[in-house]
Amino acid sequence: MAAIAQKAQPAVPVLEVRNLVKRFSAVEVLKSVSIDMAAGDFLVLVGPSGCGKSTLLNCIAGLDEVSGGEIVIAGRDVTQVPPRDRDIAMVFQSYALYPTMTVAENIGFGMKVRHVPKAEQERKTREVATLLQIQHLLERKPGALSGGQRQRVAMGRALVREPVLFLFDEPLSNLDAKLRVELRGEIKRLHERLGASIVYVTHDQIEAMTLGTRIVVLNQGVIQQIGTPAEIYERPANLFVADFMGSPPMNLVPGHFTLHGETGTLHFSDGAEDQRIPVPSKLLRGNYAGKPIIAGIRPEAFIPASPGNSPLTLKAELVENAGSDTFATFQLGGKQITARLPGRMRLESGQQAHLAIDTDILSIFDPETGLLID
Repeated sequence: MAAIAQKAQPAVPVLEVRNLVKRFSAVEVLKSVSIDMAAGDFLVLVGPSGCGKSTLLNCIAGLDEVSGGEIVIAGRDVTQVPPRDRDIAMVFQSYALYPTMTVAENIGFGMKVRHVPKAEQERKTREVATLLQIQHLLERKPGALSGGQRQRVAMGRALVREPVLFLFDEPLSNLDAKLRVELRGEIKRLHERLGASIVYVTHDQIEAMTLGTRIVVLNQGVIQQIGTPAEIYERPANLFVADFMGSPPMNLVPGHFTLHGETGTLHFSDGAEDQRIPVPSKLLRGNYAGKPIIAGIRPEAFIPASPGNSPLTLKAELVENAGSDTFATFQLGGKQITARLPGRMRLESGQQAHLAIDTDILSIFDPETGLLID
């Protein structure tokens, strides 16, 4: 696919966002945002509605003027450069196809505007259509396509441009669940095949975790954490990231440590009952003995008790069997928690369960700062 291979990647970062500020009237939507992105990265911007992720993408694209800071693409300051001159291609949530044009005409329209020779237009259109498995749709118009097919056409229109940077703005949000999964896989395969540099906006944390090579978690215009999917999931920087990333989210349970020489115990108390588990010395950081902490426990960290571990005795309030997994709701430390247990584990609402916690994947947070105790 030489015709649609990415340009020789520059040694400099493909994207640098430096202290970016964006205001709408008196409202500061982006607050000194800084990001470096290497060529070939799949960078996902994720966060709740209104966190500023789409605004950040629009600033990178040049669709929104910045209020402060700089945007550098492939070593060139494009902060004041119009979108058409930024060497980018954008895929929108709404497809943005021309309804009176065929699929082939939609894919090739940008090349036509740039006066690319017709033979090259046709060749690139055919190659991209084959790559996206829509070659049999080239003579159809958008009205005769499904939502997934329309989004493939929108992606094809971006691919033929061979930009230095692709921008995706929630491209799967209009699709049903099955199509989302299918097209998500197609986007991942395209990235791996082409080595494309992609900035991708989503509010869907599953998309973020499965697609991204790096993830930027935003909240209220402030970057909460940047890292690989594994770093974000396993070592959330603060309580917001811990609660936002993961489905079901991390359980956040108040507790405290007591020390016994080189070992310790983690206590969870709801005022009536004290549940406790032994913890390794590596968790006893920062002299937190006797002080309040918040334990971050992923649902999958709960494991059936065995002779080799110390169980918690918990009463199931709600049990949902999802086939390969059983999701059970309990009370621990005065908080409602969710455990992801093996689907073969037989448990009913109202029944007591004896569970241990895998302390190797336990996170401990400072309740005052909300930060991970590392």
